[in-house]
Amino acid sequence: MAATQVDLAILATAVRQAGGEPAQVAHVLALFHQRLIADGQPSPQTLYVYRTTGAAASSEPSAPAPSARPRLLLAFLSADAAVSFAQRTGLARVPRLLPLSLARVLAIVLQQPAMRALHIAYDDVPAANGLPSGWHVSRAEMLALFAIDSGVV
Repeated sequence: MAATQVDLAILATAVRQAGGEPAQVAHVLALFHQRLIADGQPSPQTLYVYRTTGAAASSEPSAPAPSARPRLLLAFLSADAAVSFAQRTGLARVPRLLPLSLARVLAIVLQQPAMRALHIAYDDVPAANGLPSGWHVSRAEMLALFAIDSGVV
């Protein structure tokens, strides 16, 4: 099975497990691609995310565990933009990039309830809110796209 088919199967399974209709997968992926094109962005085969370790972790005893904190999945359209943003903002000098398909990124957000949003970055320059300009999709919006009851997930 090709990687693309595997990623589609993973997304369909995540949608089904969340109580949605796997038949929506192709429609939602098409909507994402259309939105990116409408915003003047390329329709990516791969998005780039990274994980930081060490300095970004809080040592405060009152801080919630990393898995319990609301999280944001920040995905970039290019590896260069991901590295530049991490270095520019001090998140990591040498970030560990993870190339993922859009289907895999959507599956991650659906499978992790602490993931409150997906932000697809269009550049590497942080705005006033600390994020680069781009498309911010809340978890609630994503659940609605897949016809998933947000009270269940």
